Amino acid sequence: MIAQILLQLPSAAASVGRVKTSSHIVSRRFNALALGAVAADFAVKYAHTQRAVFLVGLILFVVLTARTLLILGFSKIEGNTFRRRVACAVAFLVCVVASIAGQFYLSEPIRPLTLLPLVGIGLGCLGEASNNMIVRRRCVLAMGCVMAAFGLATEAWGLVFKNLMSDVGATIYSMNKYRDPPLPALAVRYKGRQSAG
Repeated sequence: MIAQILLQLPSAAASVGRVKTSSHIVSRRFNALALGAVAADFAVKYAHTQRAVFLVGLILFVVLTARTLLILGFSKIEGNTFRRRVACAVAFLVCVVASIAGQFYLSEPIRPLTLLPLVGIGLGCLGEASNNMIVRRRCVLAMGCVMAAFGLATEAWGLVFKNLMSDVGATIYSMNKYRDPPLPALAVRYKGRQSAG
């Protein structure tokens, strides 16, 4: 219990640092720290329980930490759309293959809970690969919500805080700041109410 708290606090602190800084590089560094802390938390949980859901969490967050460190180490990846998209696709494929292989290794069936973070990673990778900032923010918002749900289900409170603070909260702030148009379904509903009134 104490080890989990000690591993979740750095994730929470790094999430606050990521939101507070104006430097993109410093923000990525804080994100790498938060992802690494979440991976360590899942490693401890997996070591104690041997459950597939914790193995999937461990695999995903080790891959995401490595991808973030790779982007930090090679700035050409971030500056080039093709390289960024390849990095996203490779990270997503490694996450999917390793997660499914890990579940087969444990002789457990693939459960919806273990697929949930893969959906979140897919949304995050779609956002990161996009050059359209509105699409990017919407994908990050959806990813943050999905990953927060995974964190709640696995009691990974550092992951919940990271996603609600630095993904959902910061994205909603940015959507408001840059005056993103509302989601299409909301826009149609809003226009329908305006014309009726």
